[in-house]
Amino acid sequence: MKYLQLILQIGCLYVIFIIGESIKNMTHIPIPGSIIGMMILFVGLAFNLIKRDWLSIGSSFLLKNLPILFVPATVGVIDYLDLFKGLGLISIIISFVSTMVVLITSAIVSDRMLQRGKDMRKSEELHL
Repeated sequence: MKYLQLILQIGCLYVIFIIGESIKNMTHIPIPGSIIGMMILFVGLAFNLIKRDWLSIGSSFLLKNLPILFVPATVGVIDYLDLFKGLGLISIIISFVSTMVVLITSAIVSDRMLQRGKDMRKSEELHL
């Protein structure tokens, strides 16, 4: 039963991805379909149109196996090593700086969200 849930939940995530790709292809906007799909998923989760439990097993499985999903991209970079000749140090610096920006931004956003959740719980306790 757990494997069936896993397959169905990953299938649902894939359907959301396909919807995002379809919207991109129909509207010709310069945003990747995967990003549009993530926005659809976010809005669905934020407004409780999609319950977290409906996708928790599938999303946890994908997150646990995320490094495997990066293998094709890494192999693809190997095909273009001649483009990186002489630019190795610059590429490392750019990668480091962009990683730090994402890390710091994610930390700030998650900290604020956690603080907001704590504040909401406190206000709910005061009203009870």
